[in-house]
Amino acid sequence: MSSYTNYLGARRCCELKSSGLAGPIGPQGIPGERGPAGLTGFTGPQGPTGRSCRGPTGPKSFIIDHPLNPEKYLVHACLEGPEAGVYYRGKGEITNNESIAIQLPDYVSKLARNFTIQVTSIYSKERHEPNLLQVSDVENNAFKVYGKNGNFFWTVYGLRNEILVEPDKKSINVNGDGPYKWY
Repeated sequence: MSSYTNYLGARRCCELKSSGLAGPIGPQGIPGERGPAGLTGFTGPQGPTGRSCRGPTGPKSFIIDHPLNPEKYLVHACLEGPEAGVYYRGKGEITNNESIAIQLPDYVSKLARNFTIQVTSIYSKERHEPNLLQVSDVENNAFKVYGKNGNFFWTVYGLRNEILVEPDKKSINVNGDGPYKWY
């Protein structure tokens, strides 16, 4: 399909006649607020995830109402990779020409490990040279960003604890049908 508009209106992709169930409440793009139920499309509980014109292994997508235009939807897709990951992100500011501690949620160390931290300095007209930023490791659900005064964006990626991403077929019971199964 050439656009999401065509995708949303093309029931022929899925070759199923019934409408899907309503999905979970979807984000509306404003932190702290939640929007109305997202639609899962024309394929029942799985929705259009994986059953689009791209075939049974297509992207896992979901549809939510557009936060500004009630005549439109937003189609989002899941990130995929060879690991089960989590991420946290935010914006910080160093004001003492030394460092600032960034506190992550108190549950982070119970949920994830092997953290990677990325920081990006935000341009400032007052500063005539790049602001080199460095970071510490995550310890006790926090990390430090070191550098000169200035604003920055940060992202922390972690590897989820207790999720085996390559289980042996003999050691698990698979649930569900269609392209998305779970154990």
